[in-house]
Amino acid sequence: MIRKHITKARQGWHRWIDSDTSLAALLFFLVLYGFFVYPLAASDGRTNTLAALSFSAVLVLGVMATTTHKGARAGMTILALVTLASHWLHYFIKQHSVHIISASAAVLFFFVLAWLIMARVFRGGGINIHRIYGAIAVYLVLGILWGEIYILIYLLQPGAFYFDPTTQCGTPPLSELIYFSFVTLTTVGFGDIVPVHPIARSMAALEALVGQLYPAVLLARLVTLYEK
Repeated sequence: MIRKHITKARQGWHRWIDSDTSLAALLFFLVLYGFFVYPLAASDGRTNTLAALSFSAVLVLGVMATTTHKGARAGMTILALVTLASHWLHYFIKQHSVHIISASAAVLFFFVLAWLIMARVFRGGGINIHRIYGAIAVYLVLGILWGEIYILIYLLQPGAFYFDPTTQCGTPPLSELIYFSFVTLTTVGFGDIVPVHPIARSMAALEALVGQLYPAVLLARLVTLYEK
């Protein structure tokens, strides 16, 4: 009897992972991580336990929501484990070189995550509400991806960004650069953080371009194909 219940629970779990519902769950945790947990937890420049745990949850849900192909999911699992290990290693060992490795792994993970979710959203079949959630999740993943790119640029070139003297920044300014990424993605541009290094400027310009084209082209197309 117990084995039967375990089997049913396992089958239900796999059906949930393979369904588009996991895209909605990923969107929820991305909003929670990007706009609530991380900014508050890292406001003093240190990624505390809550932020590290939420980052781990995003990695796990990211693997679940990427693809139903076993090979691709296995590759994403390995990449997530490397990212997770480097992230927690930096949590315990506050070294500059470890932080660079952690940021590099995060950049690679979120880039592949955005690509695979897009492939899942636009695969064959009708467009449902969960796929639209997945497309919105990609938009948030892009914001986090560029935030990690900015963090990596800052670690390699600390003077790559100008921070207004009235801005309260941590060392390194992790939360501030994630904030700057989303401000750039939405082309709001408050001016309190300005890229001054050529690479930082190029990345900011590219993010602003993607931030304008993605909702206007891809999200709009999905909404027109939505089947109620």
